[in-house]
Amino acid sequence: MTEDGQQTRDSMPDAAGEQTPQEARSRAPEGGDVAKSDLLQAYRRKKSEPSDEREEKERARSKRQTEKQTSDGESIVVDFVANFVAGGNASFEPVKGRVLMSQRRLILATSKAKTVIPITSIFDIAVGQVPPEVEEFFDYTVMVGYIIGRQRRTTVIGGDRDTIEKFSLLLFRAALNGSRAQVTHPARIGGRVLDTERQPSGLHLDYEAVTFPDDDGPLTENGDPFHIDLASVIFFEVLERTVDGEKRLVLSVQHVKQGQTVTSEITLDSRRKMNILGRYLRLVYHWIKSGVRNVEVTEQGLEVLVGLYSAGEMAAEVDFSELLGVEEAVLDAELEKLHEEELIGDDELPTSLTPQGRFVVNEEIEDVNV
Repeated sequence: MTEDGQQTRDSMPDAAGEQTPQEARSRAPEGGDVAKSDLLQAYRRKKSEPSDEREEKERARSKRQTEKQTSDGESIVVDFVANFVAGGNASFEPVKGRVLMSQRRLILATSKAKTVIPITSIFDIAVGQVPPEVEEFFDYTVMVGYIIGRQRRTTVIGGDRDTIEKFSLLLFRAALNGSRAQVTHPARIGGRVLDTERQPSGLHLDYEAVTFPDDDGPLTENGDPFHIDLASVIFFEVLERTVDGEKRLVLSVQHVKQGQTVTSEITLDSRRKMNILGRYLRLVYHWIKSGVRNVEVTEQGLEVLVGLYSAGEMAAEVDFSELLGVEEAVLDAELEKLHEEELIGDDELPTSLTPQGRFVVNEEIEDVNV
């Protein structure tokens, strides 16, 4: 670790430079069972709401955030009460106070003191990993590493899982959204290396995807911004390469797209942000994976999932019982089981796959490709 918060490849989260894709898939998941949490359930409900209702709620939420501001006129996006250890306090005794965050600063305030952390100073965000020094005080935490002057400091914020997960996602987005990136897509298809040029792009985090919009032109042939569905990721690693004559960290992501294993490569100008992006991908990847850790899908259930995956937006127009060669009663029973396992959003057609459902299908596709 350097003094400005930059990290080398050996200390990058989940660098996995020596692992095979099979070994990476077999690693124990971290971050807890988000499939059962209120966070993902709320997100699924949001996705299922009519678009006009979602837009109305979004406008109301934005209005509330705009009305809530700091003394400097910054809009507050986070405000909750929690226990925390601020600024690397050597006593490791948590205090109770308010956690506030704008797009520029994270503020931890008590009646006696206030710790202000510029978002641009954050170099690490570790969720669910309770440090030994405070494990007796907290059940679930987010640990924030940041730089003040030339000193590295750490803050640990604890609370219930749902609150910490929601806050962590907002913190990741504040730290990364709007960043500039260099993207090579596709760098490889299967084992075939392509001569694709790097293109400048933006960066935007969502709960299920990382999107790379570009003001200068689309990164994909159909004109849509390129995005990586996090449920389609099968392996990723952080490598150090020479880019434009400089040593740079490159995030190499293998993901399944239209039935093929595709490798995309992403570079950010800041090593600090590369570290945070690696943390985010690792966290959400394991959240999604943990949701299917104990799920057993029958061959027929897998056929239903693959059929829904392949049909995409045309699912409402497909006769799945005829497509699969089964009676409608059998199909209905499979849909009900898949819905109970939270692999599809509804137990009736038309329905769509959840992130866990897409993860199951993509692993099946990868096994076939291998």
